[in-house]
This record gives sequence, structure tokens and C-alpha cells, in this order.
Amino acid sequence: MTMMSTISEWRLRAPFLCLPLLVAPFAATSAPDELPLELAPYQAEYVVYRNGRSHGKAERELKKDDGVYTLRYRSEISWMVFRDRREEQTQFTMRGAQVQPLTYRMNRSGTGPSRNYVLTLDPVKEELREGSKGELKSHQWDDNWLDQLSYHQQLAIDLAAGKRTFSYEVLNRRGDPKTYDFRVVTKELLPLPYGNVMAYRIERVEEDSDRQIYAWVAPDLDYLLVRIWHGENNVEQVDVQLHKVHWQQTSETAAISKP
Repeated sequence: MTMMSTISEWRLRAPFLCLPLLVAPFAATSAPDELPLELAPYQAEYVVYRNGRSHGKAERELKKDDGVYTLRYRSEISWMVFRDRREEQTQFTMRGAQVQPLTYRMNRSGTGPSRNYVLTLDPVKEELREGSKGELKSHQWDDNWLDQLSYHQQLAIDLAAGKRTFSYEVLNRRGDPKTYDFRVVTKELLPLPYGNVMAYRIERVEEDSDRQIYAWVAPDLDYLLVRIWHGENNVEQVDVQLHKVHWQQTSETAAISKP
């Protein structure tokens, strides 16, 4: 395989470099179903590996303002002449233990064309709009829609509630829905830059696909993702591992910080 063809594959796989299952910590004692589940603001740092060598870093942070959560993702990856810089953001509220997305944005630059995407969801008007001009999509409204970031949070909540298989209607960056299926494979001890942690290994279930996506979520870290591995025909393409995490101490949860 030539260097340029390999770089082209990395560019095509760039969506998987955005850590597709990074999830936010939440209170160990959940609120009753009729009350919004409270999520703890946090910051997490990750190292991006390929074939055992570091090629970049990524960050996630969750904030809350006036009942609306903002989850941001930033990454910068460098490999040979390939460069990928991106920032994604979703804003959402909580309906009990259900995530209700409101807006999603993604900006990407680096090798290849730059990308900018915007989705706006209005659960009151039951409208979905796409693009900076807010073009109305014709899809019939679905209260269970999630975007490319908010479904990560929903999976963490459902995992903590005891579920071991998951199915979500996820909007792509153009606002078209697709069913995403996941399942828990096992629970195992992982050595990471952060330290040794016990975690559930979760795989995305896709029929007739030659790609593999695995994520490890640690219950002792409030169901935070600690590793994500993506492969093609079982050959490693990217391996993202937790380095640091800090989150705000509340009455329900203690702050966790490890250098």
C-alpha cells in the first residue's frame, strides 16, 4: 500500500477519529424518571495512537448553563503529511433519562477539503433543520433522534441502567437518520496512560461490514469512555486512550483527577 493511498484512507475514516463513544460522567444516584438526570461537568484528555505511536491528542468537555448541556470535542492529529483538526459541539437537555438534542455543529480542516455542518432540532415545533441557512428537512419527527455526539451520552446512561444491547436513531451530519446498534462484549482490565481500569468493551454491530469499532467504558469512572479502537479487516487503524480526566465535584459525585 502506498503512503498516499494510506493517507487517503485516514481522511475517509476521519469521522472515527472523533472518538465516537466518548461519554460524560453523571451522578451515581440517578434522579427519578420524571426528573432530568443530572450530569456532572468535566474535561477529559486522550492520546491518539496508531501502531503503538502517538499521532495526536483529543479533548472532551461538558458544561451546563441554564439547564442546557454543551458537549464539545476537539482534536488535532498528524501522521506523515496527513493533518486533521476538528471541533464538534452538541447542545442538549435531559427528559428524565433521555437525551434531547437541540443543536449540532462540526468544523473540520487539514488535509483534504474543509467541512462545516449544522443541525438544529426544535422539539416543540417538531422541526429538523440542516445547514447554516436552516433548510427544513422532510423527515417525520422522532422524539428519540440523537446526533453524532449526543448518542454517546445516551449510551452511557443506558449502560449504567443495566442495558447490554443498544439501538439508536442517529442523525448523520446532513440530518438523515440511521439506526446504530451496539452490544457489550465483555468486562476486562485495561492498562492505559491514565492507569489500570476495569471497563466494559462495547462493539458496534454492523452486518456485512469489514470495519470494527470497539469502545471501553469504565463504570468506576462514572461510565466514561477510556479507550476506542477502530480497525479494518481486524487491522488497527486508530487507538485512542484516556490520559486525564477532571470533573466538577457535586453533592452526588466526587471529583476525579489523575495526572
